[in-house]
Amino acid sequence: MTTELAPRATTGDLETVCKAARDHRDYGERHSTLHPEVWQALRDSPLPAAALPAVFGGLQWPAGQIIDAVRQLALADPSAGWAAAIHAPAGAFTARLDTQTAAELGLGPGKPPPLIAGSSIPAGTAEPDTEHVRLRGTWPLVTSAPQMTLAVLAAPDPQDHATRWWWVAQDNVDVLQDWDAVGLRGSASCSVTCDSLVPRHHTIRLTEPAAFDEPLYRFPLYGLMSACIAAVAQATAEQALAAFRELATTSTPRQAAATLAHSGPVQETYAHAATRLTAAAAHADSTVETAWKAAQNGTVPGIQRAALRAACSHLVQTAAVVCQDLFETAGSAAVHRRNPLEKYWRDSAVAARHALVASRGRQLAGALMLTGTAAKDL
Repeated sequence: MTTELAPRATTGDLETVCKAARDHRDYGERHSTLHPEVWQALRDSPLPAAALPAVFGGLQWPAGQIIDAVRQLALADPSAGWAAAIHAPAGAFTARLDTQTAAELGLGPGKPPPLIAGSSIPAGTAEPDTEHVRLRGTWPLVTSAPQMTLAVLAAPDPQDHATRWWWVAQDNVDVLQDWDAVGLRGSASCSVTCDSLVPRHHTIRLTEPAAFDEPLYRFPLYGLMSACIAAVAQATAEQALAAFRELATTSTPRQAAATLAHSGPVQETYAHAATRLTAAAAHADSTVETAWKAAQNGTVPGIQRAALRAACSHLVQTAAVVCQDLFETAGSAAVHRRNPLEKYWRDSAVAARHALVASRGRQLAGALMLTGTAAKDL
């Protein structure tokens, strides 16, 4: 996904982490985590600070620049892109903290930006304990769990039972090495457990306005996260198209007189896939641009939030279909691991199952479009 909202992140900004991701892209398939050099390059890159407020030492990039940077890394390796899709927008979570709480969590000018990860599934409990709550539970699917430096975990508020997100230092969570998925294997999206006292004020509600009245924090947070996920899906499908082109020009099916590239049905499938992906990406770009312009001028209307979520979900689902169609069209030539088509197919299938861009996200968008009812997590 590309936009005209802000200058593309310069090659130098991301070159190191992208090169490391390309060089070690097979490591994640074998070990269910990124190579140590990739993790280090990601921590040292601008991405953890991209959405962090400037007052906390962050870069506070425009939404379009964040999304495009995620896509650049996903082109190098979808698993590394997935980690960036979580960590890059996560800095916007901190925009709901006051400066004192942020300082207690280690945020501030001159300090290294945190690698934030977490779970929006309210899988734990927060029991009152004097000036603290005791946060207990097991949270699944925490991307980069072994590498994160700050966790934000969802649990019901002990007073009104509404979902809150609680900030927990890395030392207060235990990582379960249970990530063994069919796709995005390098993302290390493990479960974490916690049984720790957390100060009552180390908490936020994502449905409340940010503490800083800036365009990035008026831009829908769930929309930004969905757009970053969509950027990974788009990059994965773009790489699948490239891999299919290479395969089609070199592979000759049995009893065929020419390569796959000369088959009429194959040509039709490829043209359809490429056009569908281009159209879905252009539509997503348009909704991001519209929402960003609204955020620059004030509040983003509900209908624009709905359009953004629907477009991001559509791009992710389209990318998954494109990867599957290309994998099937390639026939037996695609089953070998030396051809990355099967990997892109698996990665895109896993990306399409994230809650923000799966059926729940589409339902929220459709509800507003049909009934005018806007959910707080739109």
